[in-house]
Order: sequence, then C-alpha cells, then structure tokens
Amino acid sequence: MITFEAEINNKKVKLYSNAPLQNAATAVLRTLNQLSEKTNIFTPNFALNYGWARYYLNKRQDKNYVYYVVQTADYMNDAMHLRTDDCTRALIVQNMQVDTNMKAKVPVPEPTLYSDTILVLKEAIDAPDVYMNRSQKTTNGDSGWYFGLLNDENEDKHEPDELITIPTYELMKIRGEALRVLQMPVGTLAVFHENMMTALVDKDDNPLEFTTADDRKRAIAQRAAAAALQSEENETEKTEE
Repeated sequence: MITFEAEINNKKVKLYSNAPLQNAATAVLRTLNQLSEKTNIFTPNFALNYGWARYYLNKRQDKNYVYYVVQTADYMNDAMHLRTDDCTRALIVQNMQVDTNMKAKVPVPEPTLYSDTILVLKEAIDAPDVYMNRSQKTTNGDSGWYFGLLNDENEDKHEPDELITIPTYELMKIRGEALRVLQMPVGTLAVFHENMMTALVDKDDNPLEFTTADDRKRAIAQRAAAAALQSEENETEKTEE
C-alpha cells in the first residue's frame, strides 16, 4: 500500500492507495487543504464530494501520535453504508474521468456521484455490445444515464420489469470502462464492446476524441521503458562512483 501524506492545519493526513496514483491523490489532498482554510474539515460529519467519489476523514491514534486517514465508500461491497481506507478505486475512476473529459475537450463536466442512479436494460448487462446515453435528470439523485443494448430493435417497447435502476458505482461490476464517461454532458452517447469504449459522440452526433485501450497500453509500456532506462542510468552512475 502506498501512503500519500499532507500537513493540513498542523494535522497529519494520510491517503492510501494500492497504485502510484500520485496526481489523483495529490489533487484530493490539495482540495482538502483548500477547504480547511474555509471550514473545519476535522469533524465526524465532514464529507468531500470530489468528482464522482466522496471522501471522509477518519481520526486515528497510535499512542500519542494522532493523524487522519482519508476514507472513501467501499464500492466493491456496500458503498452506501461501508467505508474503506483503500482509495485506489476512487482515484482510478477520477483519472479515467479526467482523461475522458480532457480528450473530449469538455469545458464544464456534468457532475455525477457514485450514489446517483442509472437506468439499465437487464438484457444489456451481459451483452457484448452496449451503449450509454445521457438525458436530462428527472429526479434528484438521477444521473440521467441509460445503459442499453446496441442496435436494440425493441428499444421503445421494453416493459418496466425489463429495466432496473442501480447506483452508478455498480458499473464497476458490470462494465468498469463505462465509469469514464459519467461526467460527460447531457446528450453524450458512448458505445462499448465488452469492456472497451469504441465510440463517443456529443449531442449533435459529432465524434469526440477519447483514449483507447491500445493508447493506454502504449503509454504504460513507454513509462515502464523510461523507468527501466532511468534505473539503468542510476546503476551506471553508482558503478562509476
């Protein structure tokens, strides 16, 4: 587990992640620091809505050493009632959504919380080819998103018992890549094959740029190669010394 730390109002704050998500973790800690200048964040009732996730501060004490741990909802179990010290999933989703918004050049992302609901066609849950389309919200807590079957001949004929409403965090178990579009504006349509996004268009059917799975694989390989080269250079310098 990687620990990210910050000093906020003379208090030690720690954020844990299973991956080196430094940019995302730093953004959360920086926001907490900024909020601390306006309000007392070190209270049991404090909660920070940041992007799709919600964060809390949990007070800990080790003998005389007092510190605070950033917690988030337990998305893989019961996100509505359970919290976890492991912020990995929240930070990954944060990076996914920031990447999608930036690539698509979205000027103002449309907020969606992990607890907001999405309407899902049951038949689409295990289907290989699906789409997501965002309409105006109908009620408080509704994301406006619909998760349906691609090329659905019966799209306008589905009975109510063929549809379910779930919180958006459940997409982690159904189609994790779908989480990346949740901050996109009303009118956005995204197409997925298995767990890969294959198309993204705006409300006027204009294609939007997005980072593909192959793009991400290349970026990971490049970072790994750069890290290996840096390691070799460091070893060479030590040998020469």
